[in-house]
Amino acid sequence: MKIHLFSFVLYILYSCHSNHVYAQSTTTQLTNNQIISSSVAINGYNYYYFSVSATGRLFSKRDLPTIRLSTTICNQPTAPADFHDTVPPLNVYVSTSNSNTLPGPGNSAAVEDSSNGLIQWQSDNQTSEIWIAVAAPALTGAWTGNFTYEIGVSTTQSLHPLFVNNEKNDTTNIPYVILEDTDRNNALFLSSPIQSNAQNATLLIASAMPVELSNSLCAAKQRTLSHYSVNTTTTHRGATSSIRQQFMVSNLTQDTLYTAYMLQPVGSVTGMTTPINLSTKIDANCRIIYDLPFCDQVAYSVPADLANFAANDPWTLASQYDAQAKEKFAPFDTALSQYNCDTTQYSLVRNCTDCYRDYKTWLCAVTIPRCTDSSASADLSQGTDNVPAAPALRDISTNASRNPWIDETLKPGEWTELLPCIDLCYHVVQSCPPFMQFYCPDADLALVQYGYWQNGTASVNGTTFHFDINNPTCNRLGVSPSLLTISSGHRFQSQYLLTVACIVSILFLIL
Repeated sequence: MKIHLFSFVLYILYSCHSNHVYAQSTTTQLTNNQIISSSVAINGYNYYYFSVSATGRLFSKRDLPTIRLSTTICNQPTAPADFHDTVPPLNVYVSTSNSNTLPGPGNSAAVEDSSNGLIQWQSDNQTSEIWIAVAAPALTGAWTGNFTYEIGVSTTQSLHPLFVNNEKNDTTNIPYVILEDTDRNNALFLSSPIQSNAQNATLLIASAMPVELSNSLCAAKQRTLSHYSVNTTTTHRGATSSIRQQFMVSNLTQDTLYTAYMLQPVGSVTGMTTPINLSTKIDANCRIIYDLPFCDQVAYSVPADLANFAANDPWTLASQYDAQAKEKFAPFDTALSQYNCDTTQYSLVRNCTDCYRDYKTWLCAVTIPRCTDSSASADLSQGTDNVPAAPALRDISTNASRNPWIDETLKPGEWTELLPCIDLCYHVVQSCPPFMQFYCPDADLALVQYGYWQNGTASVNGTTFHFDINNPTCNRLGVSPSLLTISSGHRFQSQYLLTVACIVSILFLIL
């Protein structure tokens, strides 16, 4: 009789989650502000419990703290050879009632805030204790291994902070990092303006990062490269004059995909930015330069000596480009100085300072062209019908650079240019005095010499490309994307193109 009663109790417990195998039937108590690591087998469950009273503080019903639960997936089981889909994630179930201490799909809803390996939940300030289940999906076939994960709970902050700042807005104080550019072996990144704790920010480069785990710090750490190096310095480069960190990553492999994160302390834990997917270049005649004294917004790959990539000293290369741009700027500087900027007003919204800045930006963009791979986007380019976003590329033959100085001095051979954003030209027309007679041609000529800023995705031959601030469609040279208004209003199919493109009165400077 005792045996039958015991079997009945087991049947009742197991029937609450029919068709599942439990990795453990015990419940682990979680400690406030502590992260623990664990694993769970396919189709298995792990159970946890947390109580506010266990923190050692007394709370009334009205001032219960918010309970923040977070789980990150570190590793997945290995899929069968014939599996080509995304791996289903762990599910987390939460109960706030002591009548349901084994939550699961039969009696609880799965936590909805789940994104690429990060699962988060928080209470409504009326909860003093929670019961948690971490459930692995039911996978069939020749899967091997377990899910590994981290789980933590806190009454003060998330223990797995993810910095989400998709608009790269400096006023939100949410940290972010952008990819400036890559060459064959290097990548350059720029941070958001430095806050009080941002000086301790670091950059992490991971390889072979599964998309399903791309928001998980423990997954990224386990896939961190062992051989790369990072030179971290500060700069005023960017859309504002704020101090930012820049990260020059070296010792990367040619034509290789990576995932990058900026890590920054948040209290006692480490937060991470959303991932940046990047690829090092194939072509040897593109070399990153930055920290130029005059063209201080230049921070990208430029055409360089094709014969010897390794011997191309980036600082010498930067100095050469900067000197010839400054030399070409001198005639304009002289012309503008003839205008009485202090006493003569030519615009209600612009002045000579704006003219100086915008002309310099334009000049630096066209005399220091941005170099990219010829195969960067396969057959995708601006002007293609029914494509929401594409790069503005121009293939340059040997000795056919728009700036002859490049061919005479650097001899890059054949290379591909990512064209300047057309807004840079239009800003000069808007900002400078009418007597300078700056104009921009239109339509087809604009597409030959300039590009348009576009965001979105496009697919070619089964490959999908995503274009945004980290993978731009034109060279903005540090100008905020919010100011690229000509691009945002442009449609290639439109019959009413704006009159924009190259500044005819100063073409002699670069042709």
